[in-house]
Amino acid sequence: ANPIKQIVCHHVYDKCDMTAVNQLLLFLDKRLDSQSNLIENLLPVMTALLRLVRTQRLIRKWTRQAVLPSLRGQDVMHRPEEDDRLRGKLCKLLTNPITEVRDLVAEFLFVLCKQNIGRMIKYTGYGNAAGMFANKGLLAGKRAPTDYSDESGESDTEEYAKYKPDINPVTGCYEEPKVSPLEGMTEEQKEYEAIKLVNLVSQLT
Repeated sequence: ANPIKQIVCHHVYDKCDMTAVNQLLLFLDKRLDSQSNLIENLLPVMTALLRLVRTQRLIRKWTRQAVLPSLRGQDVMHRPEEDDRLRGKLCKLLTNPITEVRDLVAEFLFVLCKQNIGRMIKYTGYGNAAGMFANKGLLAGKRAPTDYSDESGESDTEEYAKYKPDINPVTGCYEEPKVSPLEGMTEEQKEYEAIKLVNLVSQLT
């Protein structure tokens, strides 16, 4: 009989074996492909992962790199929820009507972002995360209380930095710079257009 060839792939991060966590993420990825019975399919594995990333710093850092890897140029050419990887599948659930699923996914991603509002917007888009920010009372710029260290553990890639100024924070994706309709006009032309606009508004009232 031919010997069974067994390939064991370990995921080691900072001398810690993350194989079990990786298996949970693979299991989650498969469950996310099914849009039926979301509560039964997702809540157990999402609850386990949330507990791990909340209590174990190294697991949180490794999981963030797996779920929210550093963004590159191609990643910002479409909305976060259109990504076919874990990040996109989870972002898609941030606007799901099933409260239990939506809130659990939002909390998981927020913890991976170290409860940093700016980072959450960067990876999910403000539109997707607005519901969670509202629930936590963070829409007015209030910062979430955190126990995380100051080290960020990430930096923008050169590709991302190139497109960053033109990324719409609401949608989370790049938009072509729009040419101002006033560009190239003289001051007199601008004044003329402003008067026309005022007259149009006056006609509406």
